[in-house]
Amino acid sequence: MQLSEQFDRAAERYDLLTRLNPGYHGALRDAARSLVERVRPRSGDPLRLWDLGCGSGLSTRAVLDAAGPGATVIGLDASAGMLTQAREKDWPEGVRFVQAYAQDLPAVADREVEAPADGAFAAYLLRNVPPEQRDEVLAAIRDQVRPGGWVALQDYHVKGDQVATAVWTLVCWAVVTPLAVVLRGNPAIYRYLWRSVLDNDSTDELAGRLERVGLGEASWSTARGWQRGILHTVLARRPE
Repeated sequence: MQLSEQFDRAAERYDLLTRLNPGYHGALRDAARSLVERVRPRSGDPLRLWDLGCGSGLSTRAVLDAAGPGATVIGLDASAGMLTQAREKDWPEGVRFVQAYAQDLPAVADREVEAPADGAFAAYLLRNVPPEQRDEVLAAIRDQVRPGGWVALQDYHVKGDQVATAVWTLVCWAVVTPLAVVLRGNPAIYRYLWRSVLDNDSTDELAGRLERVGLGEASWSTARGWQRGILHTVLARRPE
């Protein structure tokens, strides 16, 4: 079964499970605000933003709330089930969703937008992209923001940190997976979540990718609470 189909099966219970994760929504809001603070145009024109790997629209809501009235936000995700959940929410006119893989971003942009966006937000995206394609996807994200625009990436990175790896494994097997079983939220996707994070790039590896594709001025932060040292956000800028 393809990964997108596993997410389809988890879609109906996904929002409920994230509500049970302390700090999940707060971390999204913090990252979205940090992105918007960097890209807000001096002219006061409404922002144009991508939300890549938007899932059920939780990150889209965080981006829209940070961007304010009139913003255009395009959410992209490969899972039809997740996008069904996203579209059922209440959105203003400037928000729309597209089903596609991140690897298809250039073709989607040619079809959906007239000009590069001010910024792009991607939460929990790159670890679901095969490692050999991640530089290519990052380059495509770079190309879809205007010169001087910013990219925000948020994900779990524990490789090389024994404490973070141990905490992550404990939380997944003692809390997340049992909850998925109880709530019928497709436990298989959360077993995949555990493994995908262990295999995900370290922060140093991701920093190297950003440098290779020409995204500079990177600034890093980590979440609070149990996610400290596990959940990381990096903001990087496309040169003028």
